[in-house]
Amino acid sequence: MMESKSKKDFPEHNDDKNWARLVYIAKKHLDIWSHQSIRPGQGQLKLSYMPLIFNISTKGSTNTEIAKRSLTAKQAMSRTVKELENKGMISTQPLSNDKRSYQINLTDEGLQFVQAANLRLSNLVANYKLLVGEDDFNIATEVLHKIIRYHEQMNSDDATEE
Repeated sequence: MMESKSKKDFPEHNDDKNWARLVYIAKKHLDIWSHQSIRPGQGQLKLSYMPLIFNISTKGSTNTEIAKRSLTAKQAMSRTVKELENKGMISTQPLSNDKRSYQINLTDEGLQFVQAANLRLSNLVANYKLLVGEDDFNIATEVLHKIIRYHEQMNSDDATEE
């Protein structure tokens, strides 16, 4: 017989152990950090640009690859690509084998920006490691990878059932 869970078995919304709250707050703090640390040198860059910025290869990537890696809808990614292209940060070229997809390449300005953003992110990660220790940081990173893989597998299983 399955036991019913009591109210005390569920974390309160403000509980320090509430996983969803912790993930949400960590994401918000990363957004705030990105806004304050990465954007200033580039003027009007939006947080919606960060999925492309943090997922594009310096050798270029396709819109499909970036959308998949960042879990961003292709339509939203297309809008971001157009805006960054208008800002001179990237250039695009249709793929010869699929006209719906295109190669996204960083311009010189875009490459400088991505390299500067990656350096700032590396500094933030170094601060995290000083805060919690390198071993704990590496464990946290591995745990997040496992949780992400779990959800990716769960989502791919859901897609094959449809």
